[in-house]
Amino acid sequence: MRRKLLNFMRRARPIMAWVSLACGLVFVLVVFKNTPPGWPRQWNAAQVERERPAGARATGRTGVVVVALLQPSHFEPRFTLQFIEKLLDVVIPWPINRIAGRDTATALIDPTLPDATVKFAPRALMDWRGRAAGDDGVPYLRRWQQGAVAWLPPSSSVAGDIGSFQLKGTPGGAPDPSQRAMLKAKYLYYPRLPGGYLPQRDQTLAMVNSALAIVGRNPAVVGATVYDIYDRDAARAALEALLDKRLDTLVLASTFPIHSGFEEYHAAYPKLKDEIAAWAKRTGRPEPKLLLVPGMANSSGYRAFLAAHLARVAPRPIPGARATVIVSLHGLPAMTRKNDAWGGNADRATPPLLAALVAALRAKGWGDVRGVVAQEAFANGVEDPGNAALSTGEAMRAAAARGDALAIAIPAEFLSENSDTLFLHSYLMFDGVAGYRRYQGPPANVNWSQPFVRRYRIGATDVIYTGTPGGAFQGDAGAMLAATITPLLPK
Repeated sequence: MRRKLLNFMRRARPIMAWVSLACGLVFVLVVFKNTPPGWPRQWNAAQVERERPAGARATGRTGVVVVALLQPSHFEPRFTLQFIEKLLDVVIPWPINRIAGRDTATALIDPTLPDATVKFAPRALMDWRGRAAGDDGVPYLRRWQQGAVAWLPPSSSVAGDIGSFQLKGTPGGAPDPSQRAMLKAKYLYYPRLPGGYLPQRDQTLAMVNSALAIVGRNPAVVGATVYDIYDRDAARAALEALLDKRLDTLVLASTFPIHSGFEEYHAAYPKLKDEIAAWAKRTGRPEPKLLLVPGMANSSGYRAFLAAHLARVAPRPIPGARATVIVSLHGLPAMTRKNDAWGGNADRATPPLLAALVAALRAKGWGDVRGVVAQEAFANGVEDPGNAALSTGEAMRAAAARGDALAIAIPAEFLSENSDTLFLHSYLMFDGVAGYRRYQGPPANVNWSQPFVRRYRIGATDVIYTGTPGGAFQGDAGAMLAATITPLLPK
């Protein structure tokens, strides 16, 4: 018996050696594929922004770039395709991102019931291109009747997800997650907007253009542009046109009040820097010096801007009644927050902002005001099973349980109404509240120049989501953005 065991071990040694070598090579490959380009000397945008010397200013011919997320006013596939592509590249490690990003099937939805969460027999089936039949001309509904189309239930790990259908084995022309995201936008979100119009792009551009008009008054500023991170070709063309002005310094800002790895440090900023390097190599000209503007949420102007918004929206006080004001962040998943500079940036920005909002509510006449910080996403149920984060909805319900007369939440990371504020985040806050319908859209007579305020009751408590400031106040938002850029411009 002992001899047989020894013989087996002797024969197994070469096999184990090859297995160990293969495992080692796989480990090295995974580490290599998930290592940032240029490591260990890669450009650390968060560190560059954080360690900018006090009083540092641009010199010589100066350009200004404002990074922005611009959602299309009416449904366009490009935005969703590029958003999911970035999500796969920035958040999900290799090779999982390559597996998740495959095009293995055609995603379908019944446009008459786009928010379904349980299996049902569809009355119509459409793909993300707006087609009712595949390339073979066979209607998708007939393929369902033939048993070729399957129901795909909502994800068990995504709060507020919807179900869809899937024609397996027939690629749909885009990565599987992109197809499902486009179905949600095309058949659920945009149809529930009056005229199919989303104001985010127009309101954001109004803010940015106002800011660039102000900073353009500085004689050293020879050009300024917006850099749309989800329209790569247009963004690159705008950047190169600015670089062609032979800049000495490029000042880089963002429309996101609190900067993060997902939006700026690991995505837009390194991408922009790579494009500058490519331009310099192609033209033979030197790269301009880069100066990174800190997030707007760090400024007193931002706090004053949101405090004024709160004061306009908050109801008249009730004598002797208590109120809760909620700084409502977008939020990140708990695991992502640990490794994303957003966490530290948010922790620094929110205490003074909360104090300013509490003071604004008291100045309006509410005497007993409690302030809390919560997040709109990644803090509900399946996305926060350990209840590590306080959601905005939980903060509202806690205020109602205490008997507060008012619980009012103000979005601290959004300056214009978008698909999150209007649909997903509102659903996460108000699902189950009387008067709210799942993925409810704004009324037909909505006035986008003013804040779109959502107001409900939980027991005796008035619960309010202030919405974003509205189009009429984007000039003020632009002045506030410009005030964060101006200190870095030449005197």
